[in-house]
Amino acid sequence: DVAAGTSNAGPSTTKRSIEGTGVVDDGQILVLGGLIEDRFEVTRSKVPLLGDIPILGALFRSESRTRKRTNLMVFLRPIVMRDADSAARFSDERYEQMRTQQQNTQPAPSLVMPINESPVLPQRTTPPAPPTRLTPDRAPLAPAPLPDTSPARPAAP
Repeated sequence: DVAAGTSNAGPSTTKRSIEGTGVVDDGQILVLGGLIEDRFEVTRSKVPLLGDIPILGALFRSESRTRKRTNLMVFLRPIVMRDADSAARFSDERYEQMRTQQQNTQPAPSLVMPINESPVLPQRTTPPAPPTRLTPDRAPLAPAPLPDTSPARPAAP
């Protein structure tokens, strides 16, 4: 784990990586793995000088404990694009899905906060392609069988 420090320029981030190999059919889900992080934090605060007084200082001090648990799971669902038209249709569908989600999550108008909308992807200048549908002749192909890797057996006499 590499944690970037917090600064005025942006949020704190943590980078994690995972590597794996797997065989999966087109459109099926592959679970690569997961990471669990438990973080315990103790915060102490006090009123200057008054918090340092023996016995009475306890009235001017506080301590809080926080436990944060983060679960990160990595799932992959590969989809094989067999031609450029399929890739273009798939990209158009995902673009429109993202744009619709952005439009649906706009903040409620507020007189107190002058920012009444969050960024939204621009409207596409070309009409999106029709939704991708797999027909029986274009159904996902099964993966090729793995080569036989068993050791060679001696021939019977």
